[in-house]
Amino acid sequence: MTDHAVFIHSTGTGPFMWKRLMAGLPDGLPAVTPVNRGYAPHDLMARGTPFEIPMDLAHVKQQLPADATGLHLVAHSYGGLLAMQLALDPEVPVKSLWLYEPVMFGSMKALSAQNPERLPAAVMADLQGVFANTRLFNDLEVGGTDTWLEGFVDYWSAPGVWAAMPDKVKDMNRAVGWKMFMEVRSQALLERPVSDYRFDTPVTLLHGALSPSPAQEMVRQLALVNPQAQVEVLEGLAHMSLITQADAVLPAFRAHWARLGLAG
Repeated sequence: MTDHAVFIHSTGTGPFMWKRLMAGLPDGLPAVTPVNRGYAPHDLMARGTPFEIPMDLAHVKQQLPADATGLHLVAHSYGGLLAMQLALDPEVPVKSLWLYEPVMFGSMKALSAQNPERLPAAVMADLQGVFANTRLFNDLEVGGTDTWLEGFVDYWSAPGVWAAMPDKVKDMNRAVGWKMFMEVRSQALLERPVSDYRFDTPVTLLHGALSPSPAQEMVRQLALVNPQAQVEVLEGLAHMSLITQADAVLPAFRAHWARLGLAG
C-alpha cells in the first residue's frame, strides 16, 4: 500500500499531455494516468450520445489503485473540475491537489447572478460574452463540429490556432469532438457554488498570466474559499502552456511536492 499521484487530463487531450511534467514527480511516487470517458479508441462517443459529469467520475474512480493509502491529484482545466469533485468524495483518499486552471463556468455563472459584486467588472464582461455565445454550450447541432472546435480551440489558445493545425491533429479532435462539447456543456450547467469546493488538504492553484480572465478569476475564487492554497501566477504562460511549455511549468510543479515535504 502506498500513495500515488493521479494525473487527470483536460478536454481534447489525454494522458499523453503529462509526459513532460511527470519528470518533476518525487522519487518513488507512483503515477496513475486515467483516461476520461470517450477518449480511448474502444470508447469513442458518437454524436448524440448522452453524457453527464458523474459518468467521468465513475470512470476515473474505476482506474484508481485499490490499494492506495492516499492520492495526490494533478489536473488541468476540465480535469481540474473532475479532481475537485473526486476530492469531495469520501471514498477517495485525496491528500493534495495541484490544479492548473480548473474550469467551472457554471459556478461562475451562478456567482455572477447571485453575487456580481464579488467579480471585477472586466471579468463580468468577459463572462457575459462567453455565455452569450450559445454555440459554445447549447447548440447540439453545431457542438463538436469543426465550427465548434474552431471556436473552442481559439478561445483557449489564440485566434487562428485551429486553422493552422495540421490535419492529423484536427482529426484527433474531430474523433472526440462530441465528447469535448459535452464536457464543456456539462460543466457550464453545473452551477455549484464555489464555496462547495472547500478542501482540508494542501492545494496548489495555478494560472497563466496570459490566460482568459474567467480562468484566472476561477483560481482567485477558489483561493478565497481555500486560504491554505498556494496560488502560482505563471508569467508569460496561458491556458494551454501546461502542454506546449511544460518545462516552464515544472518549477511550480516541483515546488508543490517540496511544500508537501516530498523529495523531487
